[in-house]
Amino acid sequence: MLTEKVTSDNMMCETSEDKGKAVASEHDPLVLILQQQLATQKAEQELLKEEVKNLT
Repeated sequence: MLTEKVTSDNMMCETSEDKGKAVASEHDPLVLILQQQLATQKAEQELLKEEVKNLT
């Protein structure tokens, strides 16, 4: 019985990994949106850093 449970748990883990790989390779629209927003935030942060440097 214990062996069956371990096998079952391993199968669930493999399924989760496979699903993650599928999402990464398909470029989910939500992931693309989040990547774009992150890039925008980084650019804005750099601009703010420059403004702070100019104030001092």
